[in-house]
Amino acid sequence: MARARNIKPGFFKNEILGVADPLYSLLFEGLWVLADRDGKLEDRPLRIKGEVFPYREGLDIDAMLDWLQAEGFIRRYKVGSKKYILVLEFVKHQNPHKNETESEIPDPEKIGTNTEIIGSTRADSLSSDSGFRIPDSLIPDSLIPDSLQSVAPPAEDAPAPVKLVKAQKIKEPSATAETWTAYAGAYVARYGTEPVRNASVNAKLSQFVGRVGAGEAPGIAAWFLNHRNSFYVQSGHSVGVLLRDCEKLRTEWATGRQVTQTQAIQADRTQTNANAFAGLLAEAKDSHAQH
Repeated sequence: MARARNIKPGFFKNEILGVADPLYSLLFEGLWVLADRDGKLEDRPLRIKGEVFPYREGLDIDAMLDWLQAEGFIRRYKVGSKKYILVLEFVKHQNPHKNETESEIPDPEKIGTNTEIIGSTRADSLSSDSGFRIPDSLIPDSLIPDSLQSVAPPAEDAPAPVKLVKAQKIKEPSATAETWTAYAGAYVARYGTEPVRNASVNAKLSQFVGRVGAGEAPGIAAWFLNHRNSFYVQSGHSVGVLLRDCEKLRTEWATGRQVTQTQAIQADRTQTNANAFAGLLAEAKDSHAQH
């Protein structure tokens, strides 16, 4: 059940979300209204998509949730066979209504060795710069330098330490990974350097795959780098342009035809002239019929 939540002006100045695709910000805000009073909700990507993006197609919500976790905004965890999400710093920034029911979702900090971290969290995202610092109790042992770990034996009456499963590397959707490999390879062949890759590029690439299909996306992406359209060349064959014209590019790729900007202008002029001559011919026919 969705709930009303607060949004602060500083949210729009977050340096991580501010340069990423706006869909990541929308998803993050959507998690606020789906979360309970403690900032926890079930980790069900399909249901989350239905609640937050009911009319938008081609989104990989699971990959987007992995990105939010990697950047330190949420934590995905597992208790037994059930998966959950914790919105980090939720209780600090939100003021749930007093009548909201208590959370029934287990707290990841109190479930001992049954906790499993889903995805991973980047070590450089664990600072307060982003405004969403992860508590020390949530940081896996693998991210703490050996020199900072205590070597003193625990007291006999001390409770058993909470052991977290080592974070796993985020698994990028195979279709997106294959498309990036094809695009990057063709880019290096053309420009002699690797293309820039960031959160915004990843989101656009995922949308591109969703719009043209996983089977054809790699081929279209690689073929795009050989396109002679002057606008594509001037833009450096960016992923943004690839996404913008993906349906057009798919048709050209499938038919083996490239329509350059000059050809497009000539075709437009030809059609314009044809329309003008059609009008003149019609007038001539009418005049001839009257005489």
